[in-house]
Amino acid sequence: MKMQLFDINWGHHRWAIFFCAVSSLGALCFGYDQIYYTGVLGMTRFVHDYGTTHDKEGGIALTTTFLSLTASIIYVGELIGALLAAPINDFFGRKGVFFGASICIIAGAITQCADQGSMGVICLGRILIGLGIGQFTVTCLLYIGEVAPQAIRGPALMMFQFMQSCSQLVGSGITQGTESISTTASYRIPMGLLALMPLVMLVGLIFIPESPVWYIRRGQSEKAAKALMKINRSIPGYTPDDDVAAFIDIVETERLREATTSWTSLLKDPIERRKLIYSCGAMVAQQINGIQFFYSYGVVFAQSIGIKQAFTISVITNTLQVIAVGMSVLLGNKVRRRSTLLVTTIMMIVAYLIIGWLGAGPYTKTSFSTTIVVISYIVIVAFNFGHGPLAFTIATEMAVGPNRNKIMSSSIVSFFFTVWVIAFTSPYIYYNGGLGPMLGFVYAGTTCITLAYVWFCVGETTGRSHLEIELFFQKHLSVRKWQTYRFNTLDIVSEETRVALNMGVRRNRAKGQTLTELNAANMSTENQVTSPSTGTINSSASQEKKDQSFQEVGCRDIYGQLSNLLCRGEWVEANQEDVSKV
Repeated sequence: MKMQLFDINWGHHRWAIFFCAVSSLGALCFGYDQIYYTGVLGMTRFVHDYGTTHDKEGGIALTTTFLSLTASIIYVGELIGALLAAPINDFFGRKGVFFGASICIIAGAITQCADQGSMGVICLGRILIGLGIGQFTVTCLLYIGEVAPQAIRGPALMMFQFMQSCSQLVGSGITQGTESISTTASYRIPMGLLALMPLVMLVGLIFIPESPVWYIRRGQSEKAAKALMKINRSIPGYTPDDDVAAFIDIVETERLREATTSWTSLLKDPIERRKLIYSCGAMVAQQINGIQFFYSYGVVFAQSIGIKQAFTISVITNTLQVIAVGMSVLLGNKVRRRSTLLVTTIMMIVAYLIIGWLGAGPYTKTSFSTTIVVISYIVIVAFNFGHGPLAFTIATEMAVGPNRNKIMSSSIVSFFFTVWVIAFTSPYIYYNGGLGPMLGFVYAGTTCITLAYVWFCVGETTGRSHLEIELFFQKHLSVRKWQTYRFNTLDIVSEETRVALNMGVRRNRAKGQTLTELNAANMSTENQVTSPSTGTINSSASQEKKDQSFQEVGCRDIYGQLSNLLCRGEWVEANQEDVSKV
């Protein structure tokens, strides 16, 4: 029976969906860890066991240093884990990273559960968990992008964020259920349950294939073909030959591009510098608005303003988050990204200002504290409909061209560094600085930075290919013109030709081939495009392929298009100039 949704035959991709689902267990670990610890910080027994100071009423309390350090240290681990993921991926593959990340998280969970009141041991456990989550964050998305067929790749990547939100809801529900336990089980249970998902991942590794792209990079084409057969075995008549050839072209192209790029060009080249600012800016703008305060200290914050049912508030918060992210995923490309980000950012600024204003009054009164919580919901919903799911998309889209990998690496570092800064400084501003809920004024100011980024650096890219985005940068177009700008045929053909010839000539020089030989080899494919998903020749797909980016299509399609232009006599003077630069 065929299940049709969004014009996708899900039955043909059921095995790919299963493999992506196993990979997405990393998202569950990330989301669960973000939320369960904020609940643990608010548990009476945990405060009794780890508290070393007293609050205004004389009761035992956690120090600001304990709150700040144990909540934020995990992001240091995540940053290190994300950086380590690249070399581990290169040498041991995606499954190797999944195995190592799972072991790190299990070790961290055991370390926390075994602790007997030591802040140092808790920090060690948090760092180990962070190492695993950092590796998962990078590699899960990478694996999904390489394993999911093109038809389901978009939904699969968007569901990563949705599953992360779902696990946060589960985490808040678990802490609400255990916080009333009078023994250490109240916090050891949610700590220990963190190890469950990586254990399931270890079992799942037995069944999932290694990434075919990794096999291609290692020169193991036969193993790549076997992996593709395993991924696409539910597609009738599938053969992996065309997909293997496409992956080989893409990998060779990336290697050629990496050989001609450098880190210094990100700063010296104005075009590449602009891409770097836009991509890293998306990650900084997502976190500089202070949203991490609610994730890291939500329960403690609710308790500090006199809310009696702080854990219930956490569950409601995460329910709203799941709904907001789900709506964002469902609407997808139907809503303009720039407009969405502008509206939701302004909503956050207004909400923060109201929270700050209420915090200047008697905020422990029920009417004030309840209003603060309700307004906080606006911040949560606005963020998770806008910057939450869209920031990663924008960062990826802005990282186009030869320095793509370097720009994305810089964006990941920017993300974890900004998260750590917000998580580390929040308790000191809130408690030691004596601001309390007036912290809203601070985050209203930092959210203005987010608004400035959206206004000056976010263009409308809905429906645009990577090639078109690259041309936006090449033409130095203001982001406010991106939505309405229309490229002429010469723009697209000239850029495709320039990129294809640069790559094609370099590659074929190495093989001892000439451009004439390349053209002769492609003449038989005039007006035809090979479909990697079906292994058949599809003439009607030709124009659709032309509209995709060079990275998405691969070298072979671009070569075919270029050869067709040459054979049909549609060569233009502008392109001859491009060839002279090769």
